[in-house]
Amino acid sequence: MSFTKILVSALCVWPLMLQAAPSTIELTNGDELTADLIKHTDSHISIVHPVLGKMQLSKSKISRISINDEANEVVATAETTPAHTEKESEKSHDDNGLFGTGLLTGWERRFDLGIAGSAGKSQNHQVNLGFTADYESEYTRIAHRTAYFRAKSEDELSDHSFYSSVNRDWLRPSTPWFQFAGGRFDMDEFKDWDYRVNGNAGVGYEFSNTESFLLLGRTGLGFNQTLGGEREEFTPEGLVGIESQWDMNDQQRIKFANTLYPSLKDTTEYRNLTSFDWLLDVNSYAGVALKVGLLNEYDSATEQGIDKNDFKYTVSLAWTL
Repeated sequence: MSFTKILVSALCVWPLMLQAAPSTIELTNGDELTADLIKHTDSHISIVHPVLGKMQLSKSKISRISINDEANEVVATAETTPAHTEKESEKSHDDNGLFGTGLLTGWERRFDLGIAGSAGKSQNHQVNLGFTADYESEYTRIAHRTAYFRAKSEDELSDHSFYSSVNRDWLRPSTPWFQFAGGRFDMDEFKDWDYRVNGNAGVGYEFSNTESFLLLGRTGLGFNQTLGGEREEFTPEGLVGIESQWDMNDQQRIKFANTLYPSLKDTTEYRNLTSFDWLLDVNSYAGVALKVGLLNEYDSATEQGIDKNDFKYTVSLAWTL
């Protein structure tokens, strides 16, 4: 019996379940928990246990939920809402991975394409490509970003850059604290370096994690290695960052992140990376969305003659892969 079938049936039988409904949760390993069920998402439920406190449990670890009231125990069954549960089951089996290869199955994957240009007294064009992949389970959260930018003005190249990053969080359902590690590779033709590699690790804290809003902070240590160009150096760095995601409704989502990387070699030098994305689903059935993005990196160690701020804005279409 799938958890989705049980949960949806329980919602129909007991409308107050999400308002801290006393429940008995049977785990796949045979254990039972008696706790208040306060929230559920596509991947997990949240409960308040009288001894263990607030916890998150993955749906994959649960075999059955019983909703208790004062008079009797209401047990959710699969037969209660067959139409809805069949739809959910069909949806969960539609994902065959990236381009049907089985790769990144269970991930949220998007491809971005933005093209802009003008002709007349001046000729300009701009192209940006992007790929994002996000995954979250009870104990793991992974975010991958890859982007390519090229811009030309009056037949002169003004931007030619690429980056690829990945970050993994090790979650602990019983506490808002987590550990993380990440890395990023950059290529930029208009910097005082040609390539840059940086990595970091540390601890984070979720200030808020609801079905529609996530706010977390990070702190840690890392390094920054630049190669080629006028600046080839290794810099140990600190890390202090904040991230948020707000699902405004079923069609709109906003993401914001700001991370400060202070140099541990020279306290007067630092990098600051800021990003903002607004995503509007244009056609949910076809998986097409409009994406507006802002990205800025400030590098105080940049050589003279090169702007310390590297600001990019994009307007692109995003396809779910």
